[in-house]
Amino acid sequence: MPNSDLEVNMGFEGFLGILAVVALFIVSAILGSDEADSQENKQLDKLDDGMGNVIADGEHMTREEAEDAQARGELYDTYL
Repeated sequence: MPNSDLEVNMGFEGFLGILAVVALFIVSAILGSDEADSQENKQLDKLDDGMGNVIADGEHMTREEAEDAQARGELYDTYL
């Protein structure tokens, strides 16, 4: 009989271990995406004209338009 209790406890501990691994994976995925977003925001911050607009590729655009263009990969010569 004690053997079956041990098997139940090990099953529950295994489930907790898997749950912990999944939670760590989710947290690392969220933190990793924040870093990529942060790099993109830094790029647009450097192109900000101080009035909430962005000058990129010789064009004036709103911040939202610049974020959309950046997401599509359309901002080319942004550091010139």
